[in-house]
Amino acid sequence: MLKKYWNDFISLIYPNTCYNCDVPLVDGEEKICLRCYRDFPLTLHHLSEHNPLLLITSGIPKVSGAFCYMKFNKQGVAQKLLHELKYKGNTSIGFSLGQWFGRHIKNELYDAGIDYIIPLPLHKHKERIRGFNQSKIIAQGMNDALGISISEVLTRTRKASTQTKKGKVDRWQSVQSMYKLLDDNSLEGKNVFLVDDVITTGATICAALEVLAESGVNKVYFGCIASGK
Repeated sequence: MLKKYWNDFISLIYPNTCYNCDVPLVDGEEKICLRCYRDFPLTLHHLSEHNPLLLITSGIPKVSGAFCYMKFNKQGVAQKLLHELKYKGNTSIGFSLGQWFGRHIKNELYDAGIDYIIPLPLHKHKERIRGFNQSKIIAQGMNDALGISISEVLTRTRKASTQTKKGKVDRWQSVQSMYKLLDDNSLEGKNVFLVDDVITTGATICAALEVLAESGVNKVYFGCIASGK
């Protein structure tokens, strides 16, 4: 009880505000006010017959589903939250995003029988500089919401230059052999879910999906917090 009174007192002096609209949060709200949470630009791609994320994986075997939480709009809520995570080091935002995303697609992932959530890895040098892998933080939030184990069996072997200004062929060539498995047998017969923060061109996540598809898995699913697609 004393702790609650203390927290209420602190919030009067240093009020927590919504990361999207800056209004003060009320009791029960965390990071995002209820109005902004209700107005998340959900994509619902996984419910569409013409899922645009699945289109980018055409030709990769065993890919059985794709999920995107929010539409990425310039200056929109997804951009604000991911910027807070990636560039301000606010890992609690990433954890919450993982929780929200996990709850959003809970039924679909349970129905798919997902054995492992696999965060898309960063190159070790980049992760050292940033201090964390944002996809792993998101995966931890999903694990908290769903109870599905995390596997870090995938590793990144080399860095790559930015993909956004390259042509399609150049993008695919630049990401070849970018990922490998640390244990070739650990995914045998499993259903796995690969998660990233943002999907832009799709070249990077497809390179990882190809490695997973060749690993002996039963089915591969993937998803992201936001995408412009």
